[in-house]
Amino acid sequence: MQQILENGGIILWILLGLSIISLGTIMERSYCFIKNKSQVNPKFKKNIQNLLLEKKYEDAVELSRTERGVVGKAITKFLIRYCITDDYKDSDELLREVELEEMEVLEKNTYILGIIAYTSPMLGLLGTVTGMIQAFGKIAVSGTGDPNAIAGGISEALLTTAGGLIIAIPSIIAYNIFNKKIEKMGLEVEKIITFIVNTVKR
Repeated sequence: MQQILENGGIILWILLGLSIISLGTIMERSYCFIKNKSQVNPKFKKNIQNLLLEKKYEDAVELSRTERGVVGKAITKFLIRYCITDDYKDSDELLREVELEEMEVLEKNTYILGIIAYTSPMLGLLGTVTGMIQAFGKIAVSGTGDPNAIAGGISEALLTTAGGLIIAIPSIIAYNIFNKKIEKMGLEVEKIITFIVNTVKR
């Protein structure tokens, strides 16, 4: 491993650092999404509907607190402000505000994966270019008779290209998976809150 890093030059060391950051972010975000449920229990919707129809708003809030994660918190916050404190008449505006506040928890640090996914191949390409410059520089000095003279530059070029792609591929996959989960949770929040508003307005 040490030999590979030495052959790859400083670019490969930078890519190693990015790979550690990427892996750490993926693990942290995975834990966050495991901790936050993406959907509410169907029984929850039925129970909360009955409470809202009976205008038992306090009980509805207490029930919503039993739903863990971002979706449950968004529902609780909406119920308190829309049904109890009544500080919003426009449910669409309140929905957007609550959704933005709660989704921020899910979006945190996700952008790091996007940055790494798009910059690591560029760094790998930079390593390729610098490696080839080094190789051709040695050819200009010693000619093509000594393969060992250019092997280091070619090695750096190939290693950094491979390293950049190895980091970029899982990073972009994780980035897209996490964004899809965020979109799904946002949709779930909108669906349940629309359901609550329609129930309250009956």
